[in-house]
Amino acid sequence: MNTCSIHFSGFDARAQRGSICWALFLDWNIRDVLFTERSDTLRIIFNGPPAPATWADLLTDAGFPPPSFDMVEPSAGKPLAA
Repeated sequence: MNTCSIHFSGFDARAQRGSICWALFLDWNIRDVLFTERSDTLRIIFNGPPAPATWADLLTDAGFPPPSFDMVEPSAGKPLAA
């Protein structure tokens, strides 16, 4: 399992978590979408390699604002190089 943060600048992602989950679950590698301390940021749990371009497309196609992603290496807990 891998994880990353998804950030929606100026958007209350916490209030829209259910709809965001449904949009992201079209990618079968997404396992869960969790709350964080910030209302504009959620945590994605996924299998396989990160697919931020695919996830951004799924979300914008569903009407959400373009997100940004903070990828984290599962074993080291360090951000992945872009």
